[in-house]
Amino acid sequence: MDSVKALASSTKGFFDIVGSKVYPDIYVPPKDLTGKRVLVTGGNSGIGKETALTLASWGAEVHLLCRDPKRAEAARAEIVEQTNNSLVFVEIVDFASLASEREFVRRWAQRPADERKIDILVSNAGVACSSKVYTEDGFEIHHQVNSLSHYALVVPLIQLGLIAPDCRIILVASSGIYSSKKLDPEDLNSEDILGTYKIGDLTGFEKLWSLSGRSKAEQVIFGRELQARLSATEKWKDVTVSTCHPGAVATPIWEKPSGLAYNPVMARWAKSMIDTVGISVQQGATTPIFLASSDDAVKPDVRGKYWERCGWKWTPAWMEDADLRTALWKKWEEETKVQCTI
Repeated sequence: MDSVKALASSTKGFFDIVGSKVYPDIYVPPKDLTGKRVLVTGGNSGIGKETALTLASWGAEVHLLCRDPKRAEAARAEIVEQTNNSLVFVEIVDFASLASEREFVRRWAQRPADERKIDILVSNAGVACSSKVYTEDGFEIHHQVNSLSHYALVVPLIQLGLIAPDCRIILVASSGIYSSKKLDPEDLNSEDILGTYKIGDLTGFEKLWSLSGRSKAEQVIFGRELQARLSATEKWKDVTVSTCHPGAVATPIWEKPSGLAYNPVMARWAKSMIDTVGISVQQGATTPIFLASSDDAVKPDVRGKYWERCGWKWTPAWMEDADLRTALWKKWEEETKVQCTI
């Protein structure tokens, strides 16, 4: 039955993408977020930037966690100008580097006690790469940036007591999870796909899609398992973890040379597809914004869910395998060297 439900959600998601141009826009009512502290990873462009801008316009103190200082500062200045909210700040973090994430957590933990409690964490940073690339830590780049980096950021922040008791944690994933086969904890670097390629070799769109889907599936399982662990504690039982697909959004990720733009033909095809069925960045940000602000998103019966178009969806049945989730968690602990005590 779970497989049937997941198929129904996947099918509806496909038609949501195809029909997105004719669907009415989603509207998320404004909410006063004065006094709330928000962290947005990948907040200098696309969905992350739009989410940060909206939450800042509602009065939140917003911190943009970005890799590129110049682009981050430009985004900060634009958000401040558009919202008239000066409480927008930049933190430099490279999510392809575990050392960079550790350094950020160390810096944040040293802030004064009244300046470090996190009310909303939008873990949005991600990558789509059309080549075989390994990070400085020795991991395939999709696996590290789209999965490990979220664990390496979120778990230490929780264990150091840096989040609010009712914190909302939003992990921006993708409907590509429905294309992922059951994950193998012993092959998260996807050598079954990349084994015949050398470092730097182009892999093409099919491999990019498979690697992205797998890494986003990891992300959704992380969110589900994290929610289960938090809900079982007295201290963190009111924290809400959500994962979501923003939709087929016209963002810079489609234009980066490391992604589809490696091939001019593929780049034109992708642009044509997005122009045909894609939604605006503003509409793409509505689900993360909804999850960050709506009372409906923090009800106990929807915690840990995966969302599209502000509604929760069934995920592939294999994601309910408790033994698999435990094995993946142990692997994430091993690879990040972050032992979880939650």
